[in-house]
Amino acid sequence: MTPEEIQEIFFVECEESLAAAEGGLAACKAGTQDADTINAVFRAVHSIKGGAGAFGFAALQAYTHTFETLLSDVRDGLVELPPLVDLLLRALDTLSDHVNVARDGGAPPDDVMLLQELSAAQAANAGAAPAEPAPVQPDPAPVPAPAPAVAQAGDADEEDPDFGDAFDELDLDAMFGDMAAAAPAPEAEAEAEAEPEAETSFHVHLRPHAGAMLNGGEPLLLLREIVGLGGECVMCDVSKLPPLDTLDPCQGYLGWSFRLPGGVSQDAVREIFDFVGDDCSLIFGEAAEMPPPMISAPAQAIPAPAFAPAPAPAPVPVAVAAPAPVAPVAAAPQSAPAPAAVAPAAGAPATAAAAAAAVAAGNGGQSIRIDLAKLDRLIDSVGELVIAQAMMAQRLSNEGVTANEELTLLETLTRDIQESAMSIRAQPIGTVFSRVPRILRELASSTGKHVRLELIGEATELDKTVIERLGEPLTHLIRNAVDHGIEPAEERLAAGKQADGTLTLSAEHRSGRILIKIADDGKGIDRTRVFAKAVEKGLLSPDAQLSPEEIDNLIFAPGFSTAASITSVSGRGVGMDVVRQNVKDLGGRITIESEEGKGTTFTLTLPLTLAISDGMIVSVANESMVVPLAHVVECLRPKAGELQGLGQRSMFNMRGRFIPVISVRDVIGASGPSRESDNGVLIVVDTESAGQAALLVDDICDQRQFVIKSLDTHFRAVDGVAGATILGNGQVALILDVDGLVGGAMGEPERQAA
Repeated sequence: MTPEEIQEIFFVECEESLAAAEGGLAACKAGTQDADTINAVFRAVHSIKGGAGAFGFAALQAYTHTFETLLSDVRDGLVELPPLVDLLLRALDTLSDHVNVARDGGAPPDDVMLLQELSAAQAANAGAAPAEPAPVQPDPAPVPAPAPAVAQAGDADEEDPDFGDAFDELDLDAMFGDMAAAAPAPEAEAEAEAEPEAETSFHVHLRPHAGAMLNGGEPLLLLREIVGLGGECVMCDVSKLPPLDTLDPCQGYLGWSFRLPGGVSQDAVREIFDFVGDDCSLIFGEAAEMPPPMISAPAQAIPAPAFAPAPAPAPVPVAVAAPAPVAPVAAAPQSAPAPAAVAPAAGAPATAAAAAAAVAAGNGGQSIRIDLAKLDRLIDSVGELVIAQAMMAQRLSNEGVTANEELTLLETLTRDIQESAMSIRAQPIGTVFSRVPRILRELASSTGKHVRLELIGEATELDKTVIERLGEPLTHLIRNAVDHGIEPAEERLAAGKQADGTLTLSAEHRSGRILIKIADDGKGIDRTRVFAKAVEKGLLSPDAQLSPEEIDNLIFAPGFSTAASITSVSGRGVGMDVVRQNVKDLGGRITIESEEGKGTTFTLTLPLTLAISDGMIVSVANESMVVPLAHVVECLRPKAGELQGLGQRSMFNMRGRFIPVISVRDVIGASGPSRESDNGVLIVVDTESAGQAALLVDDICDQRQFVIKSLDTHFRAVDGVAGATILGNGQVALILDVDGLVGGAMGEPERQAA
């Protein structure tokens, strides 16, 4: 695995840690936290700090150092939590900015004032000495210990802002030149034992093993963390170091003893080694013996595989079958030496397998990270499988073979495989909802409006591609709801409402689609003002007659805004038109429900996936086309008298309500034998831009799943066409863009604006 791939994994884990910390602090704000909640937030920040130090992100590491120090005091009960929740949330927002800068580049965020607030909160500890506000360069006592790994000593970090000069000066002479000088003399040990120590100090003995240096591990960083806690190295055990010609740089020979002040808890020391697990032995107590190294004799007899393990594939099954996943790593080398021929090759892989098992157990043992490109290839293959199954069914139908049990089973299995493949790409929409609290905090600081957030159905899953493209529309809708919908606290109190507004985000599956609702309890849409603003901008004539729903939809017109002044939140007329376009690009629709004085609800209807969908195959002038099933309301054959002319347009009387009839043949300019309207089929569709309309087609051939192929990739964008698919007979059929088709055929500016 390359360093770039390891770093990418670090940033993925940063996102997971930030989400965990966000959830924990949200529970703290709601007052439902417990000790585990605070500890989870601390561990999330600590995890980011450890990775930042490993990859050299100094600004991120320095910031998280101060952040986790305050969290440690909160966890230990030295600082009261309730007054600090808002500060910790702001600190988490800035931490997210630091992570983004480390990943994408750019200038670090301005965190000077926030760091001062964090240090001031820490200094206010009840009954504790004020913490030093220097998050960058504490000055621990010098440590005379050599580096922990011979092979990595020359590559050790030369400057680390968190740990002063403790390990800055390293050379091979200090490590190997005089081994006797490195080992403490008995007289020195006696003098050290005779030195008076603080009654509250304690000792910790540690020895990294071979597993601590796998996958880019650097035990030197762990020692620096101990120094950062105020630890002082009192001894370095080099008694197990072999002669240089038999030395294996992948083994752990050195051990260290540190004396730490009583103000540091043993749990704080153990947390430093969370990522190492059993690959580093820890023993507390001054009288305790140094843990022995875990080195098998055969490991020294074959040094070559330690440098190039790839050419030895044979040990893989041995390593898998050796220790159980729950066994500690320490047990692997002790149980391995039985057959001399197996132990040497199985030593390193067994440690790696156990380490991998430990990581899997830490992640719940039920998940695995997969490259997104591999998932895309799987989805493409499933799409081709759907096409092949449709072709087989079509071929058997042409030959007069009726549907039998085997064909029905194949169709069922194909759909099951398709749904399983889609579920792999599915993610909970909570990953999008988790960004909302920060948006509300930022809006509260800029508008002065405080809003409570209610989440419903955040575990609802949909395709990862849809989730990635859903963030921007949701952000615009939330900002619009807070700025335009929710009133200031004074107005809300005068109207008999609570001072704080309420924003509700909900998600649910319905009829193969996902419905996302953004509802506020604000003042609703002022339709009189919206209509007047549309007339002022020339979008409507003053005598235009629009329904309340059509007036509500005017807010999606480009350049439309009812804001009295331009602010950092709104007023320039961009945002809502972008929302509608983004939702339309996702193959979805957006609708509005508003009641004056009660609030407004935006409903987004989106497909679960952008790859495979259900559609209705229709025939138009001997051409096969697909109407997405999500737009279809009903299908019927018109009776005599139900079609009436209105100017140049035909209207359909659907149970006392007239809707426009659009001939697909005329819109696409198809040639071929014409069919009377009374003999055709009307497909009533629901569109975002023009409400309901009836598409006139010659016939309905079938209803089945279809694989969406983009025309932009192989040809170019075509008005009224959303893409193409391959039918069971091998024919290419165009997928109709129902919104674009109806909107273009209607051609009324007022309808387009509405």
